[in-house]
Amino acid sequence: MARIPAINKSPPSVKQHLAAIRMLFDWLVVRQVVAINPAAAVRGPRHVVKKGKTPVLEANEARTLLDSIDVSTPVGLRDRALIALLVYTFARVSAAISMSATMLFTIDWVMATAIGRNWRLFGK
Repeated sequence: MARIPAINKSPPSVKQHLAAIRMLFDWLVVRQVVAINPAAAVRGPRHVVKKGKTPVLEANEARTLLDSIDVSTPVGLRDRALIALLVYTFARVSAAISMSATMLFTIDWVMATAIGRNWRLFGK
């Protein structure tokens, strides 16, 4: 079997390319274009992520952020409510903005997860 020349790509990029090649050959096997998937046994380079890239706000940073918002206007109240929802529930922005006001006012506290368009709301 011919060897593919080494290219200077990061390990995640190499793994992603190999996954695409495996999927292509899987598709070709299902369509009976080739008999077996030659890429099935190929393993990519090991890559372990020790630390995530998403920064986390400390409690005092979150309080400083919320206190810095001007709440004398409706826009400020809206912004503070939205940011507080994001900070205290760890919800994604898309999940938070798709919530309706009735979802928030019917429960005392919110922990929401959105899977597709299905909501799971927990309150006391």
